[in-house]
Amino acid sequence: MDIAFVFKIVWAFALVALLLFALTYVVRLLSRGRLVLSASRKLVTVVESTPVAQNVTLHVVKVGERFYLIGGGSAGLTKIDDVPGETAQAWLDEQSGCWAASVTRSSR
Repeated sequence: MDIAFVFKIVWAFALVALLLFALTYVVRLLSRGRLVLSASRKLVTVVESTPVAQNVTLHVVKVGERFYLIGGGSAGLTKIDDVPGETAQAWLDEQSGCWAASVTRSSR
């Protein structure tokens, strides 16, 4: 095998690894702001979801200006309670600030 051929293969693998790393970084930056950016443009938005048990998830859903706590499982969806708008909006504002700070920090 020629050394130039081996060098080209190693260079190609290094380039692919670098591109994958860069793509992962960009996707992470975009996903941090996904909830905050999309929440202002849609009528119905899933603000936060967290798994509680296997096949059971809690969701905070924004419909218009109101927030609801929804339980989802294999049996379907159930409205558990209303979430106070000021509590949910304060969390969204905090997340927006964290996202903006991380973007300005990473762009330096």
